[in-house]
Amino acid sequence: MKIVLLNAATLPVYCPELAQLLLDALHSGASVAYQRSMSQQEAESSFYRLRSELEKGERLIWIARDEQGVSGSVSLQLNMQPEALNRGTIKLLLLHRRARRTGVGKKLIAELEKAACARQRGLLSLEVLAGSAGEAFYRSQGYRCLGEVPDFLCSADGYYHPAAIYFKRLFAVNQMVRSIAS
Repeated sequence: MKIVLLNAATLPVYCPELAQLLLDALHSGASVAYQRSMSQQEAESSFYRLRSELEKGERLIWIARDEQGVSGSVSLQLNMQPEALNRGTIKLLLLHRRARRTGVGKKLIAELEKAACARQRGLLSLEVLAGSAGEAFYRSQGYRCLGEVPDFLCSADGYYHPAAIYFKRLFAVNQMVRSIAS
């Protein structure tokens, strides 16, 4: 298994496999916040639209590849507002059914956290369907639950569900700022 960081040039190459990964997640009941089932083309378009964010450096996307193709993916949205340059948001961790409970998710998150630190993003957050298996996964990775927001995520069943908000402090930003200023 290999973890690969995509860029604006490589993303279109992997859009078909990323779309299959998303469709597998939807069909297997994963806690992915999409309102309805989608076609392969719609799923591909949802990834292709991220290309401009990759070009601008506002998002990073990793894939996990095994001998059968893309088995997982995760992205990090980098906050670009001047007052929020210390933060990043984890978006859409997807694992193919064949890759669940094999350590692929942990490896993707570890790579994401390493890149966040390298880009001075010491505080990560995410939203996950409340009560889902995703909550246990993120807790096991050291993320803490801030609370729940009702009627926040619309899932494949067409209903809005509460989202649990999680965060993890990778390093203390104020200490980093002080050491840079010294």
